[in-house]
Amino acid sequence: MFSLNFRKSSWLNRYLHYRAETPFTLTEAYLEFVEDESGVGKFENCLYSEVKENGILFGCPVISPSLQDVAKKLYFPRQQGGTILLFLETLFSVAFIENQSLTSKSVDEKDYIPHQTRLLKIVLLVLKYHLPDSYFRIPQDVPLQDLLDENESLNGALQKLELLLLDTVTLQGYSSLGNRQNNFAFAKLYFFLLWARENAETDVSAPEKYLVLDRQLREEMIIMFAALIWADDFVADTEQQVIEKYIEQTGLKELKVKELIRMIREPVKISDLHYSFTTVIISNYLVEQLILLSLINNQEAWQERELIEKISLHLGLSHEKLEQLYYSVADFFYVHNERLEFLKNNAAFTQFQDYMNDKVLKLVKKNMANIMTEVKETKKLSELLLKATTQPLTSHEKQKVQEQLMDIVRSIPALAIFALPGGGILLPVLIKVLPFNILPSSFQDEPVPSL
Repeated sequence: MFSLNFRKSSWLNRYLHYRAETPFTLTEAYLEFVEDESGVGKFENCLYSEVKENGILFGCPVISPSLQDVAKKLYFPRQQGGTILLFLETLFSVAFIENQSLTSKSVDEKDYIPHQTRLLKIVLLVLKYHLPDSYFRIPQDVPLQDLLDENESLNGALQKLELLLLDTVTLQGYSSLGNRQNNFAFAKLYFFLLWARENAETDVSAPEKYLVLDRQLREEMIIMFAALIWADDFVADTEQQVIEKYIEQTGLKELKVKELIRMIREPVKISDLHYSFTTVIISNYLVEQLILLSLINNQEAWQERELIEKISLHLGLSHEKLEQLYYSVADFFYVHNERLEFLKNNAAFTQFQDYMNDKVLKLVKKNMANIMTEVKETKKLSELLLKATTQPLTSHEKQKVQEQLMDIVRSIPALAIFALPGGGILLPVLIKVLPFNILPSSFQDEPVPSL
């Protein structure tokens, strides 16, 4: 039970009290991760899957009703509570799981680390990384909940961290349901996790190396963004405003901010770019941010595609991978379109969605013979589709049909890159074009969006 002073404590204190009593629930990506003995090599894949699904990668957090309810119960800031809570949940849960994986291979069962002890270790890592110029005397042999109730040093540090998170994760003027966060929040999360992995077992090293890398990535991203808006040799007022807001979000020092603003006022060419970060997860992040910027600035997005292709090649991404990234961005915003207010009435976004819909539709029609062959050879799917011709399917059966259709798509090379979790664009296309006698309209709960 929470103490009587629960509501009077800081919201970060309340969150940690909550997590001290309530272990994290693993998402699908991390359930597979835990079951895999060679899971350490899957850190990046699991993280990428997690932040892509919850929107942190795109700077467009997906706040579920249940998460919003938790934010309210913990009395998080009214406007930004869901955004902050999603970031904290991702940061602490991923760091916790990774730490557990890295240390479990080096300790005996008798040395099992209790949940609260491990959580305290993650808390101390978070404080040291995000408040590197501060020193806090926080004992590690006292239960976390006791520290939260009684330790002034810990609570003082948490209050400082609250201000930092509000400033560097949320965007002023956007609520949790407004669906925007700082575009560089993922970079903050990523470099912290790199440092936390390094310090999973050893004495804690200074985080300066990773803080420098974070700042360097932000600077290189701004130059890439500038090259994108200069792609047609003209920068519209809207584009200028967008890039200046991005520079403001970097949190770089004032002199560097002024330098970047001066730099982007002159044409930026691809030869001006630097590619210091070529890991798969960062390369994907960079390209997806470029794709997103080409939509947000509401200009003719396809004029900028050639530049994005060149940057992708420099980052070591194949043409097929680039197509997958375009599709993944389209799929994310297709699924969450109603929640993303800033893209409503956006001509470039509408054009982008239409292009991807047409592309998927043509590919599905071109591969219809292969799809039908696979459908007929999949016994359970065939049975369910046959049943659907005479009677409604249950929700569970419909879900099985969708899952097996996606499995079939993954087995067809030309369509495999579009078989992303959710299938926001692909599934409606499949349902629309499959022959009526195989998949009648009665199977559908809702009308299929026009393509």
